[in-house]
Amino acid sequence: NMLALEELEQLETRLNELVQRLEVLTEERTELLLRVENVATLRQEAFMEAFKAVDTHFREIFARLSDGDGHLQLDNSEDPLEGGLTLVAHPKGKAVRRLAAMSGGEKSLTALSFLFALQRFRPSPFYALDEVDSFLDGVNVERLSSLIASQSEQAQFLVVSHRRPMIGAASRTIGVTQARGSHTQVV
Repeated sequence: NMLALEELEQLETRLNELVQRLEVLTEERTELLLRVENVATLRQEAFMEAFKAVDTHFREIFARLSDGDGHLQLDNSEDPLEGGLTLVAHPKGKAVRRLAAMSGGEKSLTALSFLFALQRFRPSPFYALDEVDSFLDGVNVERLSSLIASQSEQAQFLVVSHRRPMIGAASRTIGVTQARGSHTQVV
């Protein structure tokens, strides 16, 4: 076959092209895998930084609101991005409980502590809270209103409340009542 040498030369040329493309693709694959690993590491580091900061704020705020102690706990500390987050709270004079086993007021204080911990980590300029004090007793409403007053130095708060301690702590109060004929009236 006189064309065999010519066919061999074409196949060798084609083989060299494919080998070069394979080398390029292998290098690009390795580079992409390194980038993915780098992003995963950065994501986990950012999460852990945020978790530690929010946990520190949660401990401080929960102690201020409830005279107890609480902390955040990762469900999977080996791979924190694959697990959940548990709020562990120990109100003063009570056993450590999960959020589901708490009273309405204890749940409110725990949830508000978490909310304010997040707010301290990543502040927003404006917050609207609608009757967050409805399950709280008078002492805890006063503590909450004091916390909101101190936090209002960095952000603006709009709080809807019927409770006297919260209304008394407000810098501005707008009353809304039902007037005759089912219309509302601003006082």
